[in-house]
Amino acid sequence: MDIAALPELAALKVGDHIRPPDFSAYPIPERFDPARYDPTDAAIKAYCYAIDCQDPWYFGATDRFGERIVPSAMVLKELMWFYQTRYDRSLVRGFHQREVARYHRPVPFGIPLVVTGTNTAKYVKRGRGYLIHESEARGPDGTLYVSQINTELIEMSPPAGIAESDGPAAPRRVDGPFEARREGVAFADAAKGTGLADLEVSADRAQAAVFSGIADEFENIHTNPRIAAEMGYPRVIVQGLMNVCWLSELLTRWAGPAFLSGGEITATFLKPILANDRATIRTRIARVDGRVEIEGASIGAGAEAHAVFIASVPRG
Repeated sequence: MDIAALPELAALKVGDHIRPPDFSAYPIPERFDPARYDPTDAAIKAYCYAIDCQDPWYFGATDRFGERIVPSAMVLKELMWFYQTRYDRSLVRGFHQREVARYHRPVPFGIPLVVTGTNTAKYVKRGRGYLIHESEARGPDGTLYVSQINTELIEMSPPAGIAESDGPAAPRRVDGPFEARREGVAFADAAKGTGLADLEVSADRAQAAVFSGIADEFENIHTNPRIAAEMGYPRVIVQGLMNVCWLSELLTRWAGPAFLSGGEITATFLKPILANDRATIRTRIARVDGRVEIEGASIGAGAEAHAVFIASVPRG
């Protein structure tokens, strides 16, 4: 494949080819042509600003990772949006419902990535329309770096002509409460019932907007207070995927290359976080065998869960 001949991912986000998001008209399966994504220094700095991440391996060589690497969760963000290179993200009034993120290898800085994706299913549940999109990013030699499956609530009113369905099976239920932890266990000492130290997180309006594509001229509930108000929210909404990115960086700090070389996260988004609200990522280790399995939640004020997670990291 001649990567240089592929269209740039950024160029596909705008243009006359973009269509209004019409749930009833989504063809299934719908395959997207490959695109080239170049994770630039500027993109890394914008991502790290948005999620308040200053880990040194994203800015230069380190003993832990060797060569400079790209945030795998930043690549995940672009994969999750890939279906919107045909559909106008500024007109979407739905919500991200579930995310399955898989990190296969650390992404070296300075290489182009080939992004491919397919809308694999759509269904109606309780009068609302959902879309499932699968996508992945590979290097010039075919190496798989990041893959993902996102489930999106696309249509808030009942679409015509589509029968109700339960959709795919839900992941295992994750229940609280989660113990608050000022100090956590080291990855090498992981044992059932222990956990990582809590991570306090928040994003202001500017961070939420940068993460959600304001540089690409997108206007949505994450970037525009007027649109958020139309949906009944007093402030812009922090994108649900930011929870996955915060957890991804926490697990990268904890497990290092092991997490980026086979780590997985399945997240279910329950309630939006608003800009300037604070939340806490809390975890507990549920199982240790060939992998360390972690259950977790993003906990807001009043101990309500904004998102719940099941993550796993391969061991040695």
